[in-house]
Amino acid sequence: MLINALMQSERSEYLRQQNNPNNKANGYRPRKKAGLKRALNLAIPRDRLGLFKPVILGMLQQEQERINQLAFSLYGSGLSTSQTSRILEETFGQKYSKASITNITKECKENIKLWLERPLDKVYPVLFIDAHFLKVRRATVATEAFYVVLGLKQDLTREVLTIAGVPTESASGWEDVLEKLKERGVKKVGLFVSDDLKGIDTAVEKHFPSSDHQKCIVHFKRNIVKKLRKQDREELLKALKNVFEPDSLSDDIEAQVDYLKQTLGSFSKYYPSLKQTSQRDDLFKYFTYLKYDVSVRRMIYSTNWIERFNKSVKRTTKIRNSFPNPESAIVLIGYVAMELVENHYSYPITAFANDKKIIELSNI
Repeated sequence: MLINALMQSERSEYLRQQNNPNNKANGYRPRKKAGLKRALNLAIPRDRLGLFKPVILGMLQQEQERINQLAFSLYGSGLSTSQTSRILEETFGQKYSKASITNITKECKENIKLWLERPLDKVYPVLFIDAHFLKVRRATVATEAFYVVLGLKQDLTREVLTIAGVPTESASGWEDVLEKLKERGVKKVGLFVSDDLKGIDTAVEKHFPSSDHQKCIVHFKRNIVKKLRKQDREELLKALKNVFEPDSLSDDIEAQVDYLKQTLGSFSKYYPSLKQTSQRDDLFKYFTYLKYDVSVRRMIYSTNWIERFNKSVKRTTKIRNSFPNPESAIVLIGYVAMELVENHYSYPITAFANDKKIIELSNI
C-alpha cells in the first residue's frame, strides 16, 4: 500500500510539473515484484503518453538485479538450481522455478566462458598445472579430471589461464591444451610445474621446447610410498627428505639424481618395483628447481603452491554429487577462479624478484 501510494503521488507531481494538457493519468498496470519475505503486488501508475517512470520502480529493479546476482552466487557456491530456488523463496517470498534460475545464471555463465577464452600475455615465467577430480554425467556418471593452469605473470602477480577437461590423459590431449594457450597469445613459458601426467612431457617439449619442466616432488613421494608396507614408509620418507632439499645451496642436478637412485636402490631389495623407478630416464625433471634461486625453490618444486585455489574449488564442489555435463563443472571452477583472481591474486609474489631467470623473463 505504501509503495503504491508513493508511486501515485509521484505521478501526480510529475503531471503537475509537466503541465501538458495532452497528458493525464491513465490508470494502472499490475506487476509483481520481489520483496523481503514476500512478493509485492503493485499497481504501477500510467500516464496517457507513456512517459512516466516511477523512481521507486527503478529501485526495485536494482533489487531484482541483486537477487539475480545472489542466485548466481548461490549456484556458483555449489548449490543446485532447486536448492537455489528454495533459498530465494524463503528469503524473498517469491517462487523461482528451476528454469528461472537457469535463465538467471545463463548470462553469468557466458561471462565466465568469455573470461576463460580471453587473450593471454605473451610471456609467463611459471605455469602450474594441477587437477580436480569431479563426477560428471555423460551417458553415465564417472569421475573425470579437470586441470587448472595457474600462471605467474611478468609483474609477479598470478592469474588462472584456463580450466581444461582431460578425461583421458594422453600426449594429444595435452597438446590440445597447450595449443589453445598459444592460440590465445602465449609465446614463451619459463617453467612448467606439474604432476607426472601422462603425455605432458611430449606436449611441453613439442610446443615449448625451451621451457624448463619441474615435476611435483610431493606426488612423486606419495606414489612411491604407496608401494611400501606402512612400517617402512616413514624410513623411506626420511631418506627422501634428505634427497629433495630445497634449502641446500647445491645446484648439482646430476649428483642429486644419483643420490635418489642410491636411496631407492637401498630399498629395492625388498621392493623390486623401486628399482624400476630408479631407472627412469626423467628423474632429472624432479630436480629442475635446483636451477633457481633458493628463495623460490619451495614454491616451484611441487604443485602445492596452488593449494589455496584447490581448497576453494573443493569447498564449492563437495556439495554437488555430480555435474550434468563437463561444461557445468568448468563454469563452476571458473567462477571460483574469477573470485580468487579478483580478491587474492592481484598482489605480487616478491620473492620471485630474487631469481635471475624469472627477472629476465619478466623484462621481455
